[in-house]
Amino acid sequence: MNLKGLIMNRFTKITVGFVSQTFKKTGKGRFICTHQEFIAGDQCDYEDAEGNPIEPPEHEYQLYNMTLKSQATKEAMEATMLNKVYEAIQEVLDSLDVGGEQSRQFAREIRILRDVIGHPKPIKDALDEIQRRGQIVQKLRKLAVEAEGLTAALPTLPVEQWLDGTVADATKDVFFEDHDLAKLLRFIADVGVSYED
Repeated sequence: MNLKGLIMNRFTKITVGFVSQTFKKTGKGRFICTHQEFIAGDQCDYEDAEGNPIEPPEHEYQLYNMTLKSQATKEAMEATMLNKVYEAIQEVLDSLDVGGEQSRQFAREIRILRDVIGHPKPIKDALDEIQRRGQIVQKLRKLAVEAEGLTAALPTLPVEQWLDGTVADATKDVFFEDHDLAKLLRFIADVGVSYED
């Protein structure tokens, strides 16, 4: 294997195939998709992160999953509901945890609410870090569902310059590009945070 293959940490598999969809008529006379599946063909192409063709490295097989529009809508509704619950809990927590005698009086309730929302505690060990990352990944994936159709304007600079004050420096010319917010959140979850390799 060449040096490039040794340091490669991501590749894309492109499978040629067909999609089979089954539609059923509703009571209102409209046809909606009730089932769909991807039928993979024999042709698979593999590309590195720059889009160059490569020989496929050894990898685990991944099933082809597709989501129906109704399932995506249900996921979005569940994520919205969950966010509303978290926001309501945070409001109650903020009204209770104001310091002084009130915070002491409601210390048990404040601790319970903090646990529910997941206020972070220091990481204890490697297992705790893996579990924490797993929780963050789940939250990011739920946010990605809510972010469908939204964009985020991000600097065209290298990421390290986003955080070192360059973006806020009025003497520097900084340009921004719109990016798909849902894809960004999924990328951060799956590549930046997750331990699932």
